[in-house]
Amino acid sequence: MNKAEKERLARRQRMLAREQGQAPEAGIRGTSGDISLRTPKPVRRAAPPPKTADPAAGESGARLKSLTPLYKQRQHRRRVFFGVLIAVLAVAITVLTGALSASLAMLGDTVDSALLYINRTDGSWPATTGISEPLQIEPLAGGFVELGAEDVLVYSAYGAKILSLQPSYARPVLAVGGTHFAVYNRAGNELTICSRTRTLYSQSFDAGILLCAMSNNNSLAVVTESGRYAAQVQVFDPSLHLLYSWEMTQSAGTPIALDFSPDSRRFAAGMLSAREGQLSCSVYFMSMDANAEGPVYTADQGSMLLRLDWQSERRVMAVFDTYLAVLDPTTGTETARYDYGGAALQSVAPGRRQTALLLTVRGGNNLVTLSETLTPMAEIPARQAFGVSATDTDIYLLCPDAVECYGYDGVQNWVYSDLASRPLAVVNAAKPLLFTGSRAEVLEGGS
Repeated sequence: MNKAEKERLARRQRMLAREQGQAPEAGIRGTSGDISLRTPKPVRRAAPPPKTADPAAGESGARLKSLTPLYKQRQHRRRVFFGVLIAVLAVAITVLTGALSASLAMLGDTVDSALLYINRTDGSWPATTGISEPLQIEPLAGGFVELGAEDVLVYSAYGAKILSLQPSYARPVLAVGGTHFAVYNRAGNELTICSRTRTLYSQSFDAGILLCAMSNNNSLAVVTESGRYAAQVQVFDPSLHLLYSWEMTQSAGTPIALDFSPDSRRFAAGMLSAREGQLSCSVYFMSMDANAEGPVYTADQGSMLLRLDWQSERRVMAVFDTYLAVLDPTTGTETARYDYGGAALQSVAPGRRQTALLLTVRGGNNLVTLSETLTPMAEIPARQAFGVSATDTDIYLLCPDAVECYGYDGVQNWVYSDLASRPLAVVNAAKPLLFTGSRAEVLEGGS
């Protein structure tokens, strides 16, 4: 093929390339066109092939997914186990410490209060108790408990009779706490403990019962005779579990009065003993957290202790037949005193801020009011009055045919004389209650 033919062939190829949209082949200058440079065509890179899942990794993930519920179940069982274990330990600790007994007693009292409030329309004032000659009437959780020769009756703060029992004791006596009370036989060795609505326990002791007292949290102190000692004091919790015991020597004497502190962890015991041929009284301040005897107050020679009233942390009122004293239980010392001056004590209403005394003198009876420090505030003639009761603001004087109300300044507020029979007592319950015969009514004012 000659040169001319080669050039024609090359032109045809270029024309064909233009028609097909391809770049023409450029020959290298200085050549005859048989050697040419071709424009490199772009290379399209294909997407990388998808990764193939690892069979071992897939099996491991599936295994983890299948084991996750098992792990969760095991953790749940462990939490439940430890929760039950903690609960069991808590119950065991509370039983050992006596907290469970107090909690159950408190729960029962709460249920009683709720039911009494729901059924408050079942009763009303005045209420007829049927006991015309009561041996003892005491306030109880806003209502009262009344002791007769054969019956014990409990009334709520709403005037409904909620409990009645017949203990059949020869010489029954009441000991009242916050919401419970005990009826004991001073001539025997048996007692019965009740809440407001039911009988809780009956207990017999090996020795005769001399005295009982109840605290605000319903702990019970029982003083019994003792073969080796002058007497023994046992303190029980609301479930009648023994908390404390104290044996008194002959030199200490025999308890004739007992009262608990407001926190129910201490008590004051008034003792009677014979010293130098005469009867002597003393007051022991005991703590149930200690085994040793606490501070002791010794009364005036020949003075007889009648009553103890533990009023606050550092204030105990001791009522004697010849004088009145405020004692400091932390030291056993006398911080205030009022002497009757030869008068005989007829009745007393001790209080933390003021105190009312009914004293018998030659010309008749006198009502005396005292301040917190036992300083006389007022003294007025009380004529034939035979009893006194008081609240923080009012004094109620019981007369043969009337009830007279006074302030602590000695000013008479009113007189209530419309009585069906002789007044027996005024009890400071949720509202002051007047007892006449077998009738209890709210004392709201004079007429």
